[in-house]
This record gives sequence, structure tokens and C-alpha cells, in this order.
Amino acid sequence: MLDTVGTKHFYQLICDGFLRHWHYLSNRRNPTWTLNAKGSKTLPNLTMIQTPNGIWHLSAQVSLPKMLFGHNARLPNQAEVFEGLQMISEYVEANSGLSFDALAATVSLIHFAEDVCLPQAEILRLIRRLSEKTMPPMKKNLYEDSTLYFTSEARTKQIRIYSKLKEVLDNKRATDEAIEQSRGKLRFESCFLKKYAIDSLIKRLGLPDRTTQSLLTEDISNFVLSELLEKLNFYELLSDDKSNLEILLERFSTRKAMNLDGFLNMVNLHGENFYKDKKHPFSKDSYYQSARECRKAKVWMRA
Repeated sequence: MLDTVGTKHFYQLICDGFLRHWHYLSNRRNPTWTLNAKGSKTLPNLTMIQTPNGIWHLSAQVSLPKMLFGHNARLPNQAEVFEGLQMISEYVEANSGLSFDALAATVSLIHFAEDVCLPQAEILRLIRRLSEKTMPPMKKNLYEDSTLYFTSEARTKQIRIYSKLKEVLDNKRATDEAIEQSRGKLRFESCFLKKYAIDSLIKRLGLPDRTTQSLLTEDISNFVLSELLEKLNFYELLSDDKSNLEILLERFSTRKAMNLDGFLNMVNLHGENFYKDKKHPFSKDSYYQSARECRKAKVWMRA
């Protein structure tokens, strides 16, 4: 449902004594202080900005699942989102002395998220298939065949598609629980990174305002992620029932396609590197050439 959220309140006057314990950022245009900006990832990052009109902006940004569970391999349900917002309120108030109701705060950033559970090999195959898609005018980037980004030119919005297990395993401090929770999950995130993107979503959905009560709901999350999966034709990819032979015939001659289909059947029956078994008279060079051709045709992970 949700991963990272940013919430904000505005103040005309504050007692700024607490800011002595925060980190002052001297390189900012407006006076800015932060707390936990580079500290614990399971606690909110707080930022206080004083704008030229004298208004104080206090924002709190955090990954809700990391705060709730210690990792984000599992996504929170609606009740847990409300619990997380209450935790944000208590943390901000304890460290600022200011009243901060995250349940009624303005949303400054939001990452809607959804997991699709699949076999791990299927996840990597689908990411490669999805990387063939375009979402103009967003720019596309594929990293290590396991992470796909679509980013708007002004970086106001970003789509993230990745193998959750791969991301967790890349963290040397990953817990056993996080690893177990991430298995078989293809994560989709629709990230609204700036006010403009959030306001556009509010206008399109006819929502009353930009508060957490309006935006951080299961219905809104389901709408945003369903719309994304529909744009990507994801379920058509998921239900793609073409055989390996049909896919190979689209790329190679009939004889070549039949030979490669037979090669894939051998891999399926006898495992990778079956050429090493003397019972199967198949040369190493022929094996690797066939494997390369199958990868180019995007049928290797289907073997």
C-alpha cells in the first residue's frame, strides 16, 4: 500500500530553543535545520525551514514499513498506516515541543507501493519484458536487469519496478526476516516526489485537499497502482501463454527455432551445463552459443 511518506505542518510562531539541538544547514537559501537526516532509517527525518514570509515549515519523512517493522520487505495495511502516522506525531512532538498531528498533516511526498508475488526467475524475466515498454514523456533506466525506473523530466514523479529480494540481499545488514519477507516479490512503486505531482493527482481524483486523511488510503493506493499496471499491460505480460517455440519462431528460421527449443528442453530436463555429462554428446561451445541465442530471444529464464 505505502512505503515512504512525507508529512508537513506550518506555524506562524515557534519557540525555537529546540533548534539548538538540530543540525543547521548553512548552504540553504532559507534558514534550515534537520534532525536525523543521516541517522536511523527507521525514524523520521525532520526538517524545519523558515520562509521569507515568516512561516515555519516542519516536515517529517520516513519509510512507514521500516519504522513499523524494521524493514520495508513487508508493506503495511490501512490500520498499520494509521499506527505509523501516530508514531510520527509522537516522535516529532517529542523532538520539537510543537503540536504535530500526522493524521491531519499536509502530504509533501508519497510512495504508493504494491507487491506481486511470483517465482523469482519469473520476476527477472518480467522486469526485462517491462524494460521494453515506454511511458512518455518519462525517461527509462534499467539497472543490472533487476531494477527499472521511469522518471519525469522535472523529477516530480518516478515509477520504480524491482526485485525486492535482490534489493534486500544487496544490504549486507539484511535480517533473516527481511530476506524471508522479500522472497518472490516484484515491487511496484508510484512515487509522487513534489507538490506539483501530488496536486495533479488530487485534481484528477477530485480529492478535497492534500492531507493524509485524503491521500493515505487503501482506495487511493489501489487506484494509483492499478492504473500503473494497466498502463504497463502487466497482466497481459503475466498471462502471456506463448510457448518457447512460438517466441523462437518470431526470431529464427524454423529449423533453428526447433533446435533451440530442443536445447531448452534439455536444460529443463537435465539442468544447466548438461554438456558436462558424457551421456549427452553436446559440446561446450555449442552449449554456450545456444544459451546466448536463447538469452537474446528472452526465453532463457523460461527454460
